[in-house]
Amino acid sequence: MSINNERDEKDYTGWIIFIAIIVCLVLWIGGMFLSHWYAKTYFTVANDDNPQALFGDSFGAVNALISAFAFAGVIVAIFIQRNELKLQRKDLGLQRNEFSTQNNTLKLQRFENTFFNMLSLQQQIVNDLSFTDISREQVIEDAPDPALGRIAKEVIVDKVVKGRELFFYSFVERTHYFKLADGSTQKAEGMRQYLYFNGLSSYDDSYTPTYFDHYFRHLYTIVKFVDNADFLSFEEKYKYTTMVRATLSRHELIWLYYNGISSVGKQKFKKLIERYSLLKNIREDLLSLSKENLDIITIKGFNQKWLWGNGYSGTDYDFWVTDDETDKEKYYISAFYNKQDIEKGKSKVREWRDFYTKYLQ
Repeated sequence: MSINNERDEKDYTGWIIFIAIIVCLVLWIGGMFLSHWYAKTYFTVANDDNPQALFGDSFGAVNALISAFAFAGVIVAIFIQRNELKLQRKDLGLQRNEFSTQNNTLKLQRFENTFFNMLSLQQQIVNDLSFTDISREQVIEDAPDPALGRIAKEVIVDKVVKGRELFFYSFVERTHYFKLADGSTQKAEGMRQYLYFNGLSSYDDSYTPTYFDHYFRHLYTIVKFVDNADFLSFEEKYKYTTMVRATLSRHELIWLYYNGISSVGKQKFKKLIERYSLLKNIREDLLSLSKENLDIITIKGFNQKWLWGNGYSGTDYDFWVTDDETDKEKYYISAFYNKQDIEKGKSKVREWRDFYTKYLQ
């Protein structure tokens, strides 16, 4: 469009020059003959035998006319120069726009190179996860003396867990020991049971979450990197964080849930989890029911099965989700629902709040 406009202006300028030349020629020739006729008709001279002298004198008026047209030529030149400057300004504007587009393209290329490298590194961090669990097991074997028959023997077993399997193993299977108020030792299978017996307040005291410190620091860095890309719209940022979310396994999301709502996660990561719906694909039923929430229902004489029977997950999800953005202790509903579905999520939160008020307050 702008190129066509420039051509139109150049054609228009050419017509002005052409018309100006024609007008000057017509006026100059016409003025010359008019002044000659006027001088010959209205002026008398002493010597009628020299009409060429009259013709030469007539050019005095023509010279003035030519000077006027010379001035007009200067005006035309100024007009042409102004148009040329206007075209130059437009060209500079187009160049600036082109440079801006190229600059944004380069920014996007640099961003995507860094982003996908970070995403690749995140997967490498997952692959490098390794934990050796040492446990004692009893095995039955033949005694050295056949007369003794078979005997029980305690052996030390090393179990090596690597990669994504560690998220499942540490949350569901790894044995945790903790002391009760009476000084006795209690055993919990996985972090899920550990939270069930001790509550979220014990999350930061457990050694198990430290297995994933590097993992969560780098995951936070990726999401923060996308969030800080000011040249991207929110929709574009959401697209890139969706790619991040797509790499998270079922139990990675479970660990992300508890990391985000822990005392450390609440400071920074929780806000990004909510902004980009990083928990959108979480399996609510795989979460624990932490002691704080378990106590709420047991005091009222209910249990987890009662929550299931009323259509709820019976896990921490129900207790720690809210439609109040100012509530820093719970997850805002956008952590689990994107912009298109958030009203559906808010409706479920209101249903739970009414249910909670009726039976558990």
